Amino acid sequence: MSSLRKLESIKFNCILPFKDPINIFAFTTSLRTLSLTDCANFIWKDISSTFIMLPNLEELKLKSCRAEDDVWRLSDKDIFKSLKLLLLKYPNLKCWEASSDNFPNLKRLVLKNCNNLQEIPTDFGEICTLQSIELHNCSTSADESAINIVQEQEEMGNNILKVYISHGKF
Repeated sequence: MSSLRKLESIKFNCILPFKDPINIFAFTTSLRTLSLTDCANFIWKDISSTFIMLPNLEELKLKSCRAEDDVWRLSDKDIFKSLKLLLLKYPNLKCWEASSDNFPNLKRLVLKNCNNLQEIPTDFGEICTLQSIELHNCSTSADESAINIVQEQEEMGNNILKVYISHGKF
């Protein structure tokens, strides 16, 4: 078990349903990259409470992970200190409430097939490290929120943040 604590990268494909698929990663404190595919039976709050305990986590990819709820609400204490890349693909996420303080070092946000997502949190425009927001086959309202975020940044003189929007096969 002690060697598992030294893991830096995990790609986990949930072929069989787990009762608690998220909390099994709480012991891997050296983890830098985590990719979960086809996980279900979790709640968005578990993502926050478990993965903020991973102080070195730089990349989090959630692909086709279906939560039991459709709201991801982060509190002031939910801080992903080292996270640089967040990828969400086919989540059943409708509402995402977060601030720039929750992702202080985020460089890249990638959203794929977020058909129900109403908007990207507007405070993401205040993340000074954020360089790109990519939306692939997302809702029109999510696309519009990304455009609003980059326009707000440009008005403040920040031309670093780029938004990429695509619809169709990729």
